[in-house]
Amino acid sequence: MNILHQKERSRFSAERSTAWLWYVGAIRIVVLVVIAVGVNVLPKGVDPLLIPFLTAFYFFGIFSCVLYLFLLRRESPVSPLLTWGQMLIDFGIVAATVNSTGGADSLFTFLFVVVILEAGLLLGIAQGFVFATLATLFMGIEFVIEANRGFPLNAGYALLVQTLAYYLTTTISGYWNMRLNRLQEFQHEILDNMNNGFIIVDPEGCILVQNKAAARILEIPEGAAVGQPVENIIQKVNGDECPVITALRTRRDFTRYEFAARIGENKTKTLGLSTSCLFGRRGNLTGLIVSFSDLTELTQMREELQRHDRLAAVGELAAGLAHEIRNPIAAIRGAMEEIRSSSVSPEQQRRLIEIAVRESDHLNHIISQFLDFAREPHVERTPFPVCEVVREVCELLSRECHSHPNIEITMLPCPHGCAVSGDRSQLKQVFYNIGKNAIEAMEQGGRLTVAIVRDPVSVSIRFDDEGPGIPPDQITRIFEPFYTTKQSGVGMGLAVCMRIVTAHDGAIYVASRPTGGASFTVRLPAVRSEE
Repeated sequence: MNILHQKERSRFSAERSTAWLWYVGAIRIVVLVVIAVGVNVLPKGVDPLLIPFLTAFYFFGIFSCVLYLFLLRRESPVSPLLTWGQMLIDFGIVAATVNSTGGADSLFTFLFVVVILEAGLLLGIAQGFVFATLATLFMGIEFVIEANRGFPLNAGYALLVQTLAYYLTTTISGYWNMRLNRLQEFQHEILDNMNNGFIIVDPEGCILVQNKAAARILEIPEGAAVGQPVENIIQKVNGDECPVITALRTRRDFTRYEFAARIGENKTKTLGLSTSCLFGRRGNLTGLIVSFSDLTELTQMREELQRHDRLAAVGELAAGLAHEIRNPIAAIRGAMEEIRSSSVSPEQQRRLIEIAVRESDHLNHIISQFLDFAREPHVERTPFPVCEVVREVCELLSRECHSHPNIEITMLPCPHGCAVSGDRSQLKQVFYNIGKNAIEAMEQGGRLTVAIVRDPVSVSIRFDDEGPGIPPDQITRIFEPFYTTKQSGVGMGLAVCMRIVTAHDGAIYVASRPTGGASFTVRLPAVRSEE
């Protein structure tokens, strides 16, 4: 028998899950049909004059069940008044059936237990006691009617047993109703007191659960997101696919994924999002848990700290720059002083001029790299397949090291959909610098292996060489400006690479390989390819 108790509109759609009520509604229809047939085939048949009325009553009960299923289909909240109405209809059908099929001796008296069980579970213990009392009074009247025809001694005992069964059923069902309500309230308290936003979506991306923090962070009314497609609630500023939809589509979870989200019409927030897929017993995706927090203030603080760090680094950069340019300037000055001397031969003058030109070019190279690092890279974001750029860099490096047959460059097959958004020439410079450093590190020869790995949110380009590797005390310093271990070098190449990759919202990771050599990984946000 299909009855839904709902005193107020639920804050969480999960509490309004109607799948099990559909099964109960179908069973209720079957029970009504069985009762309608049973009253006509039992030995104690029904008075023929009552059959039309009972039939109409059963059809009315079936109609009410179908109507209720229709309301569930439309996900309309069921009012307490309708709940009580359905309970009274159920009770009336059972009472009419018992009265028409033998009264106290009817085979259908057990159905009162079902009605009371429904009332206790779905309405509460107090309502369950109301229906237990009604059932007791009805059966008492039936036993009194039987007493007029000779009240047997065991009839009173039978009424006592039935009464105890009714109230015991009410107590048990009401107790579990109370436990379930307390559990739901406990869940409400946990979710509503979370600082992080919390939502649950179904496999189609429809929001089932929303807590108060989600409403506060997304600046929407409480419960407004429930029933809405998640891509309408959480939108990326750049128009890319909602990360929740990406997690559902790929069945892979995010961990602290940061992105700029559009809030309202003209507001933007930085959200940090984590997901967790929910799977059924058969491995099918049943939903997704999404937890997110507002990182806008944290991002602003991070940028402010970066500005302070940048100012603090200016002194160190200036000292490093002064140290690097001192030697070329000294060489140029010495050459000019010797040229000014009248005792210098023409051959010596040509040699000194070559020194001055070479040191001038070196000085210009130092200044250019310093400016490349100092200025904020201007990124013109254009989607392009990163595999093509990496392949071009590998071909360029192969031509440059053609005279070194003991060096081999291998590019592994590129997976499908490795598109990134950014400045093609800048990223090509990054890949070339990392590859060039790897080749220079393999003085005794070796293999440079380039691999591209794709995951739901990023593309990683990994350069593995077979050189001596990087000592642990140097790994944390190799991206510092003017830091180099080479005999000739400015030490700005990797620092510039880090600036470019950071401007592309990416990151560079470096580690020493267990088998020898170093591994550089450039991680960039992926662009979803059109399928």
